[in-house]
Amino acid sequence: MLGIFRGFLNSKVGLIITFAVLGIIALAFGLGDVTGLRSNAVNGGPTGSTLVTIGKEAVTSTEIRANTERTINAYRQQYPQLTMEEFITKGGFDGPFENRINSTALALFGESQGMRVGRALADTEITSQPQFKGLDGKFDRELYKQFLAQQRMGDAELHTEIGRNMLAQLVIGPMLPQATGTLAAPASIATPYASMLLEKRTGTVAFIDTKKIPQGAPVTDAEAAAYYKANIDRYTVPERRSVRYATVSIADLRAKSAPTDAEIAKAYTAAAATFAPTEKRSMRQVVLLDQKSADALAAKVRSGTPIEAAAKAVGLDAGLLADQTKAAYAAQTSAAIADQLFAANEGAVIGPVKTALGWAVIHLEKITKVPGKTLEQAKPDLVKTLTDQKTAVAASALRAQISDAIANNATIDEIAQKLSLTLQSSPALDAQGNDPDTKTPPPAQPDPLRAVLSAVAFQADVEDNPQIAPVDKEGGFALVKLDKVVPAAPRPLASVIDEVKKNFIVDRQVRAARDVATAVRDKVGKGTPLAKALAETGIAFDATKPITGTRGQLVGTNKPDRGLILLFNTPQGAAKVLEAPYKGGWFVIVTDSIQRGDARQKPDEIKRLQAYLGGQAADEYAQQFVRAVRNQVGVKRNDAAINALRAELLGQGGSPDGQ
Repeated sequence: MLGIFRGFLNSKVGLIITFAVLGIIALAFGLGDVTGLRSNAVNGGPTGSTLVTIGKEAVTSTEIRANTERTINAYRQQYPQLTMEEFITKGGFDGPFENRINSTALALFGESQGMRVGRALADTEITSQPQFKGLDGKFDRELYKQFLAQQRMGDAELHTEIGRNMLAQLVIGPMLPQATGTLAAPASIATPYASMLLEKRTGTVAFIDTKKIPQGAPVTDAEAAAYYKANIDRYTVPERRSVRYATVSIADLRAKSAPTDAEIAKAYTAAAATFAPTEKRSMRQVVLLDQKSADALAAKVRSGTPIEAAAKAVGLDAGLLADQTKAAYAAQTSAAIADQLFAANEGAVIGPVKTALGWAVIHLEKITKVPGKTLEQAKPDLVKTLTDQKTAVAASALRAQISDAIANNATIDEIAQKLSLTLQSSPALDAQGNDPDTKTPPPAQPDPLRAVLSAVAFQADVEDNPQIAPVDKEGGFALVKLDKVVPAAPRPLASVIDEVKKNFIVDRQVRAARDVATAVRDKVGKGTPLAKALAETGIAFDATKPITGTRGQLVGTNKPDRGLILLFNTPQGAAKVLEAPYKGGWFVIVTDSIQRGDARQKPDEIKRLQAYLGGQAADEYAQQFVRAVRNQVGVKRNDAAINALRAELLGQGGSPDGQ
């Protein structure tokens, strides 16, 4: 789910200043507040404790809390089940906080060097955002005001944030690889690394399968009880929450929005021009600069030369205008030229006629007559259009009624009764939208509705008012109210005794399999062939398999094979043990041969390493520059306040504001 998010937060120089701009502009634009949480920093009130001082500028807990809330709310638009805990543990707090320090330090350094970013440049950045453009494609000040209100930001604050981040980008920009160009490391440095990547190893893999290990004696009740106590987390059901909700389906609204015959007739009359018979014409035309040349070209076409050939002979192109209505063609040329063209017969040559660009010669290629539609013929299209319109109006009106009722503190029962909505109760769901009490295994993808209900539930308190949450791409939504919170608790031993005994046996087999694998490894290390060491276990394991690869394969993928990694960390003739996933067993990997690489005769490999190492160096230079800037500007962190804010966001208590 968060692969892109994690990759972004784990980047290096690209992370230095971009996240602040992303948080203020890209993420925040057009995104509403889905939790109802907002800082009061921009509306007056407490400024919070100081987390860090950069030069003479203080960054407060209130500001960072608000930015964190804005950012996670933005991600929740795509990932409703994202929790604050997951967000922060994946770097959603520390990464953006460091970026805030870096961007401020860079901006202050730029100002000390006489650099400035004017308000006009920030205005350009704002007005270029598509979220602020109206139907005419121009900047809409009302949309901008709505955004500021939603984000609880002032115009001056947003301009300041944008200006600071643009200045930071100007300072660091010349240091980045895309500005400095590709740096190449010396060949003398790249060659040993290229040779190392060409190193090839072969080995043999044996699998000590857990399932082939004897299960041992039956598990006693005492052993099961002790195992249950020692592994209580495995049998603990996480916190769950149930909601009361009512769904509004667009399909249901559409079924109730069929237009009447009178509405269809009225729409037909209003769109009479659309359904009237029309005539479309296709033509080719050439525009020349002087009348004499146009007369000559027109004469050739009238004598039988195709207009494309005649135009090509004078170095021009006869452009095709296909299926033009008279009105559309008049808009491109003039009413007078359109009158001539639409009065002519197919194949006629019109012109030369004077246009704003010169003298035009036009050949009428084809006339297409489109018959009109009667009311009955147009009815299917009209029914669909009117139904869609009435459905959209009904959905909007219902949302507005529900929103007004929520604003007036109506209960979910009162809203449902007034608007004839059917209330339902969800089972107690976990944070992923699954029901741990169900007997069937959880699906790979949770039910979309349950995922939405769970996301709302885990963002709310029992005392909160109902909320409206979107449930599908068609525009359906749900009225949701948190009903109950079921704390995390272990299942009774009696209800999971069979599962406990089964797990006990599996863990015992895993330990025994590890002992077998370790014994095989030790024998191989003392010179015993792998096949003989396996045979001496007395267990019929599956046949061994070969493994081979180059060291370069370890850096050519984000997730290199774990067995291959172990192969390149094991001396020739030795063995190592690797645990298989899901308690499946243990791999014993023996390194059979090592073939050293030599890149001296492979210049392409050396060049590739020169470019790679050069890019790493450029990245490091930029990071060092940022560190130097921070040292010069001066950065003083309040680690106690930072840790307190992180704990507060994680729901672990503590208040960075001393409250």
